[in-house]
Amino acid sequence: MKKIILAGGGHGHINILKNLIRNPIENFEIKLITDNEKQYYSGMLAAFMEGIYSEDEISFDVRNLCQKAGVKYIEEKIISIDKENKAIKTEKNTYNYDFLSINLGSLMNINFSIDSENVILVKPIANIVKSKEILNENYKNKENLNIFLVGGGASGIELGLALKTSYKKASVNIVTKGEILKNFNTKAKKKFEKILTEKNINIYKNEEVLKIRDKQIFTNKTTHEFDFCFVSSGFRGQDIDFMGFDLFEKNYIKVDERLFAGENILAMGDVCTINKYPQMPKAGVFAIREAPILYENLKKMINNESDFITYKPQEKYLQIINCGDKYALSNYGKFASFGKISWLIKDKIDRDYMKI
Repeated sequence: MKKIILAGGGHGHINILKNLIRNPIENFEIKLITDNEKQYYSGMLAAFMEGIYSEDEISFDVRNLCQKAGVKYIEEKIISIDKENKAIKTEKNTYNYDFLSINLGSLMNINFSIDSENVILVKPIANIVKSKEILNENYKNKENLNIFLVGGGASGIELGLALKTSYKKASVNIVTKGEILKNFNTKAKKKFEKILTEKNINIYKNEEVLKIRDKQIFTNKTTHEFDFCFVSSGFRGQDIDFMGFDLFEKNYIKVDERLFAGENILAMGDVCTINKYPQMPKAGVFAIREAPILYENLKKMINNESDFITYKPQEKYLQIINCGDKYALSNYGKFASFGKISWLIKDKIDRDYMKI
């Protein structure tokens, strides 16, 4: 019997599992390998930190989905993937495959040293989920709680706003080496600047972090002390030895527009970069569009068909950032809108996505 391995439990493989529950693939042995039985949806993370959603509402139970889909669930950390020998090595075992799909996500790209307590990297997302419990147990009633976020992208800004909403007495600060929200339009940036000012969130722009030591952030300009620090400073590929694969910088797998990384190998999401679109941002809005293409091309691949679907990233895409208290800001091309309607749209999109 031919073997299919799904490496990772990302958006694309969750979509495959959903489809397999409804339409099983016969006469193939399918395994999914991941080191985390829960797959968290980043779009709902900030509202989870506020207490709007529960952990169950923002996560998929990968083990349970595998059971329903007739897929063997393997909870092990992948160390290497050998393209030539069609083998995946984990910390415990080696698994051979005939067909492979890779959907492993990305990690934080840290170019400074960290030697301190209470520093949380926003990837993998499970780190943020755990941080809420730590904050609530140890810092919920602390006066003058001082929280810092390193990184001025969408995830850092959204998390900062959620933390300020949850811990109203806390001082929330954002350090970024440039401006905030570089992929947003001018109108949206100005509105965010106003929102952050109104909520008394401090922004330290054009400060490059050199190191984090003993609850202190050392930048090229000054030193900041913190009680808790979240780092959201860009992304890189997984710490996996992709043996025989063509790779971009930062260990991203090269794929073509059909999401192929080699013969009988597909990959999608933040673990890879599409040859034709090397500047495409690592953002969930693209992964969600790639997911159905991954599923369709996987079916075509195992059935020895050749009419594969190609993926072209949308030039304009909707981004909705949670701003706290069930308000959100929408950004699309040159359009920007702030208010409860944006929140309701985001809530509907996110809840619909989580339906099985």
